[in-house]
Amino acid sequence: TAKVNSQGCTPAIFTSGTPKSSAASGFVISARNVINNKPGMFFYGLAGQQQLTFQNGYLCVRTPLVRMQLMNSGGNPPADDCSGEYRFDFNTYIYSGADPRLVGGTSVDGQFWSRDPALGGSFPTGLTGGIHFVICD
Repeated sequence: TAKVNSQGCTPAIFTSGTPKSSAASGFVISARNVINNKPGMFFYGLAGQQQLTFQNGYLCVRTPLVRMQLMNSGGNPPADDCSGEYRFDFNTYIYSGADPRLVGGTSVDGQFWSRDPALGGSFPTGLTGGIHFVICD
């Protein structure tokens, strides 16, 4: 379940392509309907799924988590709207060998987290729903 953001949009997570341990590219994970021009990141885990209350939303990935590099959502110039998007090629990450556990047959769960300062309160953050995929050889 995604957390509705300060602009009333529900961030969504998408994939395109096939996760493969032998491919240098071709499996893109993206988040759409996020606040424009804000930092965010994808994180993943290999321990399964959960639905745990987290920052006034839900953490869908069981710990321990691996946090990817911060990205900028881009989109329209200010003011805030839902034109932001995060995207990266997870196959490129697998192929780099940064996490040697990412081999064929491995189940991966992931989610995007982002900043949403206009949301206010104790947790001015955004969360997409979660994804689950299995890496092919």
